[in-house]
Amino acid sequence: MRFRPVLVASGCLALLILFAKPAHAQHGDWLMGTDGLLSAQQAPEGIFYSNVWSYYHASSSDFLTVKSPPSGPFRTGGKIATASMGTSKLNVSGSLDEFVDQNIIGWTSPYKVLGANYGLFIDVPFAIADASGTASLEPNLSPPGSSPSQQVSAGVTKGSIGDIYVEPVDFGWHFRQLDAVVSSGFFAPSGPYNSKAAVSIGYGHWTGAFGLGGIAYADAARTWSLSIYAHYLLYASQMGRPYTLGDVVPLEWGAGKTLNLNSKIFQQLTVGAVGYAQWQTTNNQINIAIQNQTAAAAIKTLEDTRAQVYSAGPSINLLTKYGLFSLRYYEEFDARATPSGRQLMFSVALAFG
Repeated sequence: MRFRPVLVASGCLALLILFAKPAHAQHGDWLMGTDGLLSAQQAPEGIFYSNVWSYYHASSSDFLTVKSPPSGPFRTGGKIATASMGTSKLNVSGSLDEFVDQNIIGWTSPYKVLGANYGLFIDVPFAIADASGTASLEPNLSPPGSSPSQQVSAGVTKGSIGDIYVEPVDFGWHFRQLDAVVSSGFFAPSGPYNSKAAVSIGYGHWTGAFGLGGIAYADAARTWSLSIYAHYLLYASQMGRPYTLGDVVPLEWGAGKTLNLNSKIFQQLTVGAVGYAQWQTTNNQINIAIQNQTAAAAIKTLEDTRAQVYSAGPSINLLTKYGLFSLRYYEEFDARATPSGRQLMFSVALAFG
């Protein structure tokens, strides 16, 4: 990284917290909202550690309805539904509270490939989920004939290590008024998963992730920034269940203004707006024998249903001599086939030379 000397120290620490990557989420494997204001910036050379804490809540009417013609119980977009012929909406309600603590440790090397620094990291999450009714942590497809015990919950609380994310490929370019990153990694099904349970901390599948992002700075001092970081996730088949979820694209953005502070302890303050969005880009795949037209219609509804969600909120970063602290809030909206809730995140990052 080649900044003016006054920005070197702040830039190094700032990149750490914003470089933390998701490992567990209420809408799927990718925990959206983790990256923050400067999401597409690679961490500086050396070893870094980041701790990211988040709390997500969605309840009652936040679980949306989906139109469907078939009869019989099934799930779509992480929600259980029971519909009969002539009923146009699925009966959905529930409550979800999820706490996630991510521990990210990585290394950005001095070695360059095509002008980009090479880096890698691992993210080990711990999660606690409290869910009731039709709430679940990710899309869960249960075609007609599924056991009712798999579809509803009077209330369950679970906590454990989540699915670990490993990113062995991370290339970062650093120019005068532009930063760019290209990455590739995978989620391993390390968290406990029960195919017969409504809620599991682990997701029960492998996932490949490919990322591309950049940050543009409006001024030479790099105090005005606009960041966009998008990923493409490919899910493997579900363990113990006959389906594969469709591919998704999670995207995070941030726009901020950095102010230099005249203090040895408090060095920089960055304020701005952040947000994320996620779209399902391909249909779900369900591999079961079709017994009748009703079952075929239900399966087609599950396969064709594509989830999406958007969010936005405020964010503040404080760079100190002890580390970088970040606080941000997200309010979700325009969700389809997935919960719509709100999320609070707090982060701290440290650099080790």
